[in-house]
Amino acid sequence: MGAFRTFWQAGRDLFDELFGLMFANLLWLLISMPLLGLAFFLFAAGSPLAAGVVALLSVLLFAPANAGLTLIAQRVVEGRTFEWRLFFEGFREPRVLSWQIYGLWMIGLLLILVNLGFYGQLANGIGAFLTVLFLYILVIWFSLLIYLGPLSIIQTDRRVRTVWRNALILALSRPFFTLLTTFLMGIIATLSIWIPLLLILLTAAFFAVWGFRATTNVIAEAEERRRALEEKRAAAAPSGAPPAQEKGRGGQVRPRD
Repeated sequence: MGAFRTFWQAGRDLFDELFGLMFANLLWLLISMPLLGLAFFLFAAGSPLAAGVVALLSVLLFAPANAGLTLIAQRVVEGRTFEWRLFFEGFREPRVLSWQIYGLWMIGLLLILVNLGFYGQLANGIGAFLTVLFLYILVIWFSLLIYLGPLSIIQTDRRVRTVWRNALILALSRPFFTLLTTFLMGIIATLSIWIPLLLILLTAAFFAVWGFRATTNVIAEAEERRRALEEKRAAAAPSGAPPAQEKGRGGQVRPRD
């Protein structure tokens, strides 16, 4: 399923539950943005070390807030109703897992930015090559946010390693879809900076719904391809032969496990 079709579905989901999602977005903003905004301000003011420390501390709030927003997104995508109190469920059971997942993501982001800053100062070909390389890695790193939150909710095996591995598998198995979705999200994020009302009322909630919709679509397509392959193998098998049993390493995608 194409990135634009998924975008359209997410937009329809958003408007179906517009007022509830606007309130959830406002809650997310009030909880998450103070420390994230302070980190950005410190970085812009020339204090990268302090900005990094504050960014790591911000995970304590924005990670469970993201989990709460993802729980709401799940209800919306599945066509179920929700109450705004569901947002605070993210600060209960999924809290520790969200700290681990987004904490690792934030550490990785800081390491990527450090490398970009270092190699960007090298006035030679190697420096230019590594700068471009880490820019590509940065884009991939942000694209993982599409899948990490939803997988942490819908998987039965919620170990951090499994969530991260499956997020990487989904991203790399559909690279064009993932990169185009990331690009579209980047456009909307940029618009939200210039039009703050979008950030206040819609952006975070829309991204949560969009990410959940994208994740479930990619998983559904993967399962459909797997079933088609199994049917093809069964049709090619000799008559009377027992059906082939699919085997794999423990925890290997299927992303729902």
